[in-house]
Amino acid sequence: MGQKLAKKELEKGDAMFQEQRFDEAVEQWAKALKRLQKPIDKFQVCGKMCLCLCDIGKYREALTYAGQQCELANTIQDVSCLSEAYYNLALCNEKSCEFSKAISYSRSSQQAYPHPAKAPLTGQIHLCLANAFAGTSEFVKAWTNYVHAMDEAKAKDDKQLQLLTSARMGHLFCELGDYESSLAYCNNAMDLLDDFRPSDPVQKLRRAIVVQMAVVHRKTGRYSEAMDSCEDAMKLALLYADRPVQARCLLLFADIHRKRNDIERSSPRYESAYSIMSEIGDRLGQVEVLGGMAKTAVCQRQFEKAIELNEKGMDLATRIGNKLEMLRCHARLQFLSDATKDDKRSHRHSRVVQQLVREMDLYCGVCDEVLGQNPERLEPLSCGHFTHARCAVHLSRSTLGRSSKRRPCPACRHNSSLNPVT
Repeated sequence: MGQKLAKKELEKGDAMFQEQRFDEAVEQWAKALKRLQKPIDKFQVCGKMCLCLCDIGKYREALTYAGQQCELANTIQDVSCLSEAYYNLALCNEKSCEFSKAISYSRSSQQAYPHPAKAPLTGQIHLCLANAFAGTSEFVKAWTNYVHAMDEAKAKDDKQLQLLTSARMGHLFCELGDYESSLAYCNNAMDLLDDFRPSDPVQKLRRAIVVQMAVVHRKTGRYSEAMDSCEDAMKLALLYADRPVQARCLLLFADIHRKRNDIERSSPRYESAYSIMSEIGDRLGQVEVLGGMAKTAVCQRQFEKAIELNEKGMDLATRIGNKLEMLRCHARLQFLSDATKDDKRSHRHSRVVQQLVREMDLYCGVCDEVLGQNPERLEPLSCGHFTHARCAVHLSRSTLGRSSKRRPCPACRHNSSLNPVT
């Protein structure tokens, strides 16, 4: 009797998931989980609940079910189950900005198999690794893993993995100031979504991609376009209780209002975005919000408040290990030190900014300028380093006396067989 009820509850949960009623789906699966007897059945349900909870921003709850999966996998003694459990642990930690843990669990997921490259979740693991490395601003490692994830997705004709990877590649290029490439990757992800039925739960990714494209529009000064896209995404996020997208929309609204010097409308939206991000555990998002709040304080010439907010953001960015946000905080603090005539503090922040740029490998290997300082097209080399598109042409020129050879990457001096310019 119990097993029949469990089956009905599972089916009901699956149906709710298809309708993007994620909270209700998790509730039904939780009821079924209490009735199930076989460890493998429990393992599968825990996996569903973990991924679903990650989708709606309940990362701490998701982590609980990933931990249960790990215990069940040890009971089952199946390498496939163990690999999946470690991957879900990695995913939960990546979402909650525990990037070092995400990297460690991703590698454990790979190593659960005698031949890690043949693991069923290889592509997903590379994507999780890439997101975690992007979270710590290790862009060379992030890009390399994105490429591996995309190669795996194409080899297996996994459209969902392709669109997830493409969207995240778009995010990476946006962080590096290449907005043209960012939009191209986001548009590719949107095209891939058209291959799925309108009712497919994967369509939930559309609103996150729309927000990412709206961020690019905001950074390139197309505020009305950004606002329209964000409003559409916000309506859907509210309809389906998508807290991560709600928070991102509120942050974007606040940034646009600040850019328009409408402080009265920007401040409460920053507060709301910060509240949601604190609730779901998005610490990287919190750092971004604090940066926006600090810029708002500067607009109001409240320099002491701006310094306090930047220092709070810098402390949080340091704890999660995001060097790019650390750099942005130090750069803003350098500006504020100059504004308050504190030359000693300004010099100290300037030194740290330069050190962080070196640590992140953010110099173009050809012209030696800092990448991302100004909006500009970039080209990734096969080694994972980036160079300006305008500089990449120099790498395609043959070296003296070696007409058949390509110049190696200036940053790592490894031959770049996939040189971006031919």
